[in-house]
Amino acid sequence: MPELPEVEVVRLFLDNHLIGKTISNLEILNKKSFTGDPKKIINQKITKTSRIGKQLSIHLKNNLILLFHLKMTGQIIYSPLFSRGMPAGQGVSTFGHPTPKEDKSTLPNKSTRLVFTFSNGSKLFFNDQRKFGWVKLFTSNELDDSQKNLGLDILSSKFTSKYFYQQIQNTTRPIKVVLLDQSKFAGIGNIYANDALFLSKINPQTPSNKISFKKALLLHHFLIQIMTESIKAGGSTAKDNKYIHPDGSSGQHQFNFQVYQRAGEPCLVCQTPIKRITLAGRGTFYCPKCQK
Repeated sequence: MPELPEVEVVRLFLDNHLIGKTISNLEILNKKSFTGDPKKIINQKITKTSRIGKQLSIHLKNNLILLFHLKMTGQIIYSPLFSRGMPAGQGVSTFGHPTPKEDKSTLPNKSTRLVFTFSNGSKLFFNDQRKFGWVKLFTSNELDDSQKNLGLDILSSKFTSKYFYQQIQNTTRPIKVVLLDQSKFAGIGNIYANDALFLSKINPQTPSNKISFKKALLLHHFLIQIMTESIKAGGSTAKDNKYIHPDGSSGQHQFNFQVYQRAGEPCLVCQTPIKRITLAGRGTFYCPKCQK
């Protein structure tokens, strides 16, 4: 699943290409992929984009908001010059989980769930192989209500070290599990939780309320640092290949992984083999020596 940096890279791209465009049509190929009255978005101009955690919002002139969640296999494809059945690789920009080779011949393909058409003829495709992703239409109040259980976005100015420390002090769950709790911190995923804990020299199994304030300051710092670095690097494309760029290339932050997906490889600091365990069903990577 794309994490905060990957979704932010998508948002920045859409911000540059969709602002000011007017939606002229929405083709719904899978009913479960769209929630809301599609008639309400027709002839509406896109005014801005926003993001909280892993959720992306496209704001319309009539104050309605399209909320996108890519989930595991969601894919956004933008085609500035489109003719039906055109080769999928010509003039398109793709973000998210790569479509299988057999689906890449034309657009739309069998993974396409929604097709947004703009007044200038360009199109935005929402593809999703496993149909877990979705787009929902909300009013501002409805959007606030739908996101009320999300914690602060990691890149929010309100995500202070004080807030972070308070949140991790009220639970005895392992710190790695707490970091992935979206009701506390919106946007932290498995990649960045593993590496931030390593850089902070904190064992992922440590009870959250046993983290000292000094260690919490370090962890807060590294969470923000690696998120920011990843955005600049275009996000991370891990071994599962579930996040790619417009030209089919990968993000580059995976070359900076500290421990994530490095089980058995030598620690970058002490050369001890990286260990892999499972916490709350998620693969967890750490150095047994650096993170005692």
